[in-house]
Amino acid sequence: AAPKTTGVGPLVGAVVQGTNSTHFMVFNSKTAELLSHHQVELTQVFPKEGWVEQDPKLILQSVYECIERTCEKLEELHVDLSNIKAVGVSNQRETTVVWDRLTGEPLYNAVVWLDLRTQSTVELLSKKIPGNNNFVKSKTGL
Repeated sequence: AAPKTTGVGPLVGAVVQGTNSTHFMVFNSKTAELLSHHQVELTQVFPKEGWVEQDPKLILQSVYECIERTCEKLEELHVDLSNIKAVGVSNQRETTVVWDRLTGEPLYNAVVWLDLRTQSTVELLSKKIPGNNNFVKSKTGL
C-alpha cells in the first residue's frame, strides 16, 4: 500500500533569489516550521574591472532546480504538495535583465546591482539636478 500523505498545512513557499545563491523553502503557515528547502550557489562574471554580471538563464534554472528539489524532499516526507497555498519571491531587485519579447531569450547577461559601469552617468545626471546632490540616492537608496 502507498504511504499516506501527511496532512500538514496550509504551507507557504519562499523563493529567495540573491546575488550568491537561490534558495527555496517551504514552511507550515501555522507553526512557521521549516519543512524542506534547497539551495543552489550562483557564479558571477567579471568581464571588465567594475563590471559584475550573471547568466540570466542560470539564475532562472537555479529557481526551477530549488523548487523541484524541495518538492521532491517534501514528497519523500509524504507531504501533499497541493497544501502549498502561496509562494513569495525575494530577488536581487536592482539587478537588470533585458529579455527579447518575441523569443523570451535574454539579450545579454544580467547586470548585477554591484556593477559600476553606469556610475559616471549617474554622477553626471545628479550634478544637473539643482540643489539636490543626493537625488538618485534619495529615490533609490543606491
